[in-house]
Amino acid sequence: MLLRIDKDTRKATRVKGEPLSAFGLDERGLQDILFRSLDRLLPDEELLPIAQSLPGQEEPDILALDKDGKLYIFELKIWEARSENLLQALRYGQIFGNHDHERLDQLFRRSDKSGHHLKAAHEAKFNVSLKDKEFNSKQVFVVLTNGLDFRTREAIQYWVLAGLDVRAWVYRIYRYTESDFLIEIPRFGVRDNPYEDVDAAFYILNTNYRYEPADHEDMIHNRKAAAYGTPWKHKIENLAKGDTVFLYQSGVGIVAMGVASGKLSKANYHGDPNQRDEEYSMSLERFQLVNPPVSAAKIKEIAGANYRFLGTMFSIDAESGTNLKSFIEEQSSV
Repeated sequence: MLLRIDKDTRKATRVKGEPLSAFGLDERGLQDILFRSLDRLLPDEELLPIAQSLPGQEEPDILALDKDGKLYIFELKIWEARSENLLQALRYGQIFGNHDHERLDQLFRRSDKSGHHLKAAHEAKFNVSLKDKEFNSKQVFVVLTNGLDFRTREAIQYWVLAGLDVRAWVYRIYRYTESDFLIEIPRFGVRDNPYEDVDAAFYILNTNYRYEPADHEDMIHNRKAAAYGTPWKHKIENLAKGDTVFLYQSGVGIVAMGVASGKLSKANYHGDPNQRDEEYSMSLERFQLVNPPVSAAKIKEIAGANYRFLGTMFSIDAESGTNLKSFIEEQSSV
């Protein structure tokens, strides 16, 4: 719910949501906008994407696994005031709900071009080792729907009461000006993330060492911040000139830091022409190695926050970032 506040009377009035048609935008237009923002809407610290739909294939928009091997089936196509998207998601459940580890591995290797297998990638990301039978033991259906679409939301309630784990991912549209609108959509989360709204100029970036040590070495050697694959590469676009970036190596801690140049670079991942522009990077100025590294426990102590270090990149508040930077600089001067 969005409230308009009259600061003089202190009265709160609910702002009415509007349909897409009020702005001359169709469902596909909004869908394209949301797809380009998935790096901000999906929690890569909680989910490992294993497949995205291909044109002409009966597949969900995104398939992802959580730490426990639960399969998340995302249906992100937007149909206002219709429930076809929910029925389609349940149809995908029939198709993919019986996929064993081997079938999921095939899907993962189709979209991930690095040659890694699903089990190794999952273990590298979450630091847990699952048995084959633990992959896809349960399914979660996630359906994107307009807040005005009460029919779809009623249908979701029905299936939840019937025992299915179906989750409505609700967006709402509000008028901003005569020609512009605002979209209210929460970041999807397996669990609550208290740091998701932090807007600061300090970032912790995972060097991808567990998954591909060569990526880690490339960042250190070439003094840059980088991320790979869609949609996670787009996180680098969030960096602005002057932002401080801490490079974090899984299991070790912060091993380097620098200041973002503000100039985005794109390259084929590992020079592979089949992975065109799948590496986004930005050079880091005033780059320095951090020795000894600052461990995850020490970072939490300095920041006074229980960060999770499973995601590609996340921001930290200005006070924590300043304290962390000062600690590193003082440590290096000793």
